[in-house]
Amino acid sequence: MTQSETPVSRSESEKTASSVDAVAVAETPPPAPEPWTGERVREWNAYYDLYVVLGVVLLVFVASANKISHSSIWSQLKSGQVMAAKGVPVPLVADPFSYTMQGKRWINIPWLFEWSHALLYDGAYRLVPPDNNDVISPTRRSEQVGAGALVGLTALIRVATLLVLLGIRRSGPGLWWSAVCATLALGAVYSPLGVMLGGIAGPASVSPETWGQLFLAVELLLLHRTINLDRPRAAYGLVPLFLLWANVSDSFLIGLFLLTATVIGRRFRTAGPKEGVDPLPWTRGLSLVGLCAAACLLNPSWHLAYLAAFEPFLQLFQSAGGVVSSEQLSYFGKGIRGRNPTQPGSVWMLLIAFYLVIVLLGLFSFVLNRKRFSASRFLTFAIMAFLWALYIRFGSYFAIIFAATLMLNGQEWYQDRFGLEGRLGRGWTAWSTGGRFVTILLVFLLVAKCLTGYGRTTGESVFGFGFNPDDFAFEAADYLKSAKIQGHILNTTRLQGDSLIWRASPHQRPFIDGRAHLYPQALQEELHQIRLALAEDAVQTWKPLLDRSGISAVMIEPSTAPKTYRSLMQSPNWIPFYDDGSVVMFGRADAPAADLAFFESSRLEPETLAYRSEKALPPFDRPPTPVGRMDEIFQNRFGTYPQPHTEAAERWLQGLTSEADATSIPDPARCLLAIREARIALSRKPDDTQAYRILSRAYRDLMIQESALLTGIKLTPENRDALNRVVLQPRLLMNRFRQRVTSLNFAIQSTPPPKRREERLALFRLNLELSELYMSMNFLDLTRDRLQAALAHSDQENPEFQSQLSRQFNLLDDQIKQLQESLTEMLGEQQLGPIERADYAMRQGAPGLAIQELEEALQINVSVNTVKPLLVDLYCDTGQPEKALDILATSTTIDDPTLGAEPGTSAYRQGRVYFLLGNYSYAASLWRNYGIRQIRFERSFAALGAGTSLLHGEAKSASTTLMNLPGKLTTQAGWQNELALCELESGESTQAAEDFIAALNLLPNLPTRPVVAYYLEKLGKPVPPLPLPKSTNQTEDAKPKAEEATPKADEAKPQTEPDKPAQDAPKVDRPTPESPKETEAANPPA
Repeated sequence: MTQSETPVSRSESEKTASSVDAVAVAETPPPAPEPWTGERVREWNAYYDLYVVLGVVLLVFVASANKISHSSIWSQLKSGQVMAAKGVPVPLVADPFSYTMQGKRWINIPWLFEWSHALLYDGAYRLVPPDNNDVISPTRRSEQVGAGALVGLTALIRVATLLVLLGIRRSGPGLWWSAVCATLALGAVYSPLGVMLGGIAGPASVSPETWGQLFLAVELLLLHRTINLDRPRAAYGLVPLFLLWANVSDSFLIGLFLLTATVIGRRFRTAGPKEGVDPLPWTRGLSLVGLCAAACLLNPSWHLAYLAAFEPFLQLFQSAGGVVSSEQLSYFGKGIRGRNPTQPGSVWMLLIAFYLVIVLLGLFSFVLNRKRFSASRFLTFAIMAFLWALYIRFGSYFAIIFAATLMLNGQEWYQDRFGLEGRLGRGWTAWSTGGRFVTILLVFLLVAKCLTGYGRTTGESVFGFGFNPDDFAFEAADYLKSAKIQGHILNTTRLQGDSLIWRASPHQRPFIDGRAHLYPQALQEELHQIRLALAEDAVQTWKPLLDRSGISAVMIEPSTAPKTYRSLMQSPNWIPFYDDGSVVMFGRADAPAADLAFFESSRLEPETLAYRSEKALPPFDRPPTPVGRMDEIFQNRFGTYPQPHTEAAERWLQGLTSEADATSIPDPARCLLAIREARIALSRKPDDTQAYRILSRAYRDLMIQESALLTGIKLTPENRDALNRVVLQPRLLMNRFRQRVTSLNFAIQSTPPPKRREERLALFRLNLELSELYMSMNFLDLTRDRLQAALAHSDQENPEFQSQLSRQFNLLDDQIKQLQESLTEMLGEQQLGPIERADYAMRQGAPGLAIQELEEALQINVSVNTVKPLLVDLYCDTGQPEKALDILATSTTIDDPTLGAEPGTSAYRQGRVYFLLGNYSYAASLWRNYGIRQIRFERSFAALGAGTSLLHGEAKSASTTLMNLPGKLTTQAGWQNELALCELESGESTQAAEDFIAALNLLPNLPTRPVVAYYLEKLGKPVPPLPLPKSTNQTEDAKPKAEEATPKADEAKPQTEPDKPAQDAPKVDRPTPESPKETEAANPPA
């Protein structure tokens, strides 16, 4: 029997077909891999080479983007602005700036550079409007933007030079090798001074020299296309190139030398059998040289441009002058040899070795490529190597020749030896792929070094856009611009002259500046003669020379001319009237009457400047940024010199060696001036550790002398030994103590990671001094922490002293651990809150632990009105006002009740924080306009209220109010005294005198009355007298208070005794101090 067939669905048929196809595909064998041929190797190598080139481009850009550090750019920009102001680019051919060469011929070759860069600077400058709230300079940001645009253009020019160099090669493999050669020339190279960013050419600068390097690379590219690539028409591009070159940089003469060498070398070439027509025959080459030389005459100075360009070579045949400039330094000259040039390891010998290694490397490439030896290429290399030997500054041009020579010689040797196809085999693969990987890795490590500043030393170029004003004499120039000096100013360096042109022109003109081809050798020798005469104060020599130019004052750099500075400071023929740290100015004692009156009114007299002059300090910027572990890598913030005003502060503290010996203490006037200079330095560079170290020394010396005044010792030279033995009074001078521990704490926080023994010892001394101060106030846990930090940087050469410190640290550590266990038990068993635990820790001498408890309480919002005032006070007492600043940031009003419920206490507490940070103006405003005013009103209203209560018969309420009034009066007097000290430090001497008098009028028996009386006498104000004695029976109760208010030497000593620790605390040996005065401060007598 037959059954009908079941129909098959469409989906099932499709599944069957797909399964069959899958099986067929699975059974099909995979295609054979494409064979690894030489052509594929070459393609992949070219692909990897692109990454190498991109890395090198990034490296060259980053290494070339350096902040402006050379001063000649400012006089060039000013020249460009004068040309741009005329509307059309009319070159300057006469000097409009100096008073020695005014109106005389100026061979201004780079006029086109000056004009174009001035236009770029002004265009970027106008992008940022002036900031009238900037106290230092309203146009400070605009200037940085304009200078940053110039730095960016310079970096792009260096990158363009790199790309042009990479085009000087033959077709085929070799881009990797070309990138390596270009890296040595423009990226980085290892020199005797370490890794030198910028390569053999050196760091890039905003100068015509950078454009000269680009033009030289373009010249080599055009010659390469003409000779090696058989493109004769490319040579005609040299004519417009030299036309532009001769109006931008005086290095056009070097380009002509090399072009001539190339033509001469082609004359002696040996033609091969396969070579065709010579693309640059002898006659055409000579014609090309002549056309290029003629094109160079088309400049504002015509043939004089050649004389100016020849000037460095003509100096070789002239008698050596007294001064060798940086442009005249030679590897084989006397300028860099030093005192012991033949000593092994001297810098001069190392530089000679570096020069020889680089030159020999280039010569070896000719030996390696001897089959394709090119006489023109060799002659070009030899001439440039010779010029580099004559002047080190020609190294930037030698780098271009060096890179082009190695590129062509290396590529030609490789292609002759191994052909154009890629090489197969594991060894070649490892060399090709691994070598490129290593190259890329090294390039990016160098990029990271540029960006982070890792391993850089002070004085090296800093990555960034803009400039550092501290590197130039801008502050002195701004001062001279507004100073009423009728005579001329003698600037003793070119940097000062460039700064005067940029900031003070036309009000003040320089004697000399950094412009080239303007000042004759005779004028430079005259300047050198004047400097020698000033160093010896030889009146018979310098007087006629200065009179001839009408010079009334001179500018001196004490850092480079210390002998001249000391000579003029001690000379009666000169009046010092200005010091900003980098520049000190002296006026002639025989100057015309108007100038002499100005010099006398501005004389650098400590007593006058500290107590009689009014000069507000710049505003506070921010607290220092503590040094962390990341700063061991990112080191750009540590690679600069200290702010110049720290040098002025140092000079105020040290004085001259003839004034006192090294053990003397500077008087309070010098200490105040040093504090002001350090505060100016911190307003411009908040992380300057040197400024904080100077502050700690100045506050220490002030505290010593004010303690001496409290004990009845007068500040006279006869009492010098007594001052060194004085007992410090930290309880009466608590603000001085706070200032001292704050400055020490900030100095430690801003100190870079030490690398040398001297740096470790300096950090050791800072920590040890801070530990001694903490111990004098019985801050045991903070003393332990500072001792631990000191031991980490102690000198291993003094094991006995280190052992002593270790024993003291162990005793303190055991005591603090016991206290921590007690706090833990209090939390677990007694269930005490953080405020009670903080109080217990303070009573046991552990403010650090108390701060931790209060911080925890503040985080969980426990008794905020109690915690915040305690925490702010503890931060100030332990030298950590920057942490208190974070608490103040949460306050919305000045009269924040969480910072104090009593009238004026909130404003006073905030003012103290800003006072310790150096924000004097805001601190004084808080104290004067809020704190003192509120407590004065409160006292007045309380007195009126007490009188009203008496009228209504409420005697008890009135008596209670009247009993509280003396305490408020004492508080107001104390605040008035602190306000006066704040104003005196900030330079407001008149206001300080008024507040000192107000404090003594409120409380004649002020505990610090001797100190206030001393400052009032120096300020030229009368001291309010003490009240007349009353009858015996009326003064019996007041006598103990009066005696306490005016302590004698033996009665003031018990006040310095620190709070005693708990009875169960073990006895702790005090650290050995550095001087006797610290001994008595750390061990107050009982």
